[in-house]
Amino acid sequence: MKRRSGRAFSDKPVSDEMINSILEAGRWAPSCSNTQAWNFIVLKDTQLLSKAHEALSRGNAYAKAAPVMIIVAAKEDGGCSSHGLPYFMMDVGLTVENMLLQTVHLGLLGHPTVGWNEEMLKEVTGIPIAYRIVTVVFIGYEGDPEMLDERSREKEKAPRIRKDLSEIVHWNGW
Repeated sequence: MKRRSGRAFSDKPVSDEMINSILEAGRWAPSCSNTQAWNFIVLKDTQLLSKAHEALSRGNAYAKAAPVMIIVAAKEDGGCSSHGLPYFMMDVGLTVENMLLQTVHLGLLGHPTVGWNEEMLKEVTGIPIAYRIVTVVFIGYEGDPEMLDERSREKEKAPRIRKDLSEIVHWNGW
């Protein structure tokens, strides 16, 4: 319940030890037939981050303050092929959630995103064409919400809400 997708990041550096702990948590996530289809591209270098930031959508501008960007990529056929379903997507979801929970455990903020130019990120990072970028996760220490633009600040301060279990749970059938 402590996990949230905050937007206010401090520029305080995150230690390699913490990043490795987050990556290790991701590495131990379950995956279909233990295929471990995910790959993590960690960006910390300020010049490389600046180039990667150019690929972000306008709605992710807040993330430019985060000192760590982790791109999670996988081959579409990299997971198990059972039933013709894209299990690699679930596998990536599982690894990212493990990473986010470890981020919270370490006292950091983690925010998975959508909204970036995949080709541009691949060019900046050298990710092979055969891989898809499934998500980009920003990690850092929590910063001052007052530094955000008005729209992001409103989202940051809004209460977290979830549907009631009665809306989403169906016992013994729909």
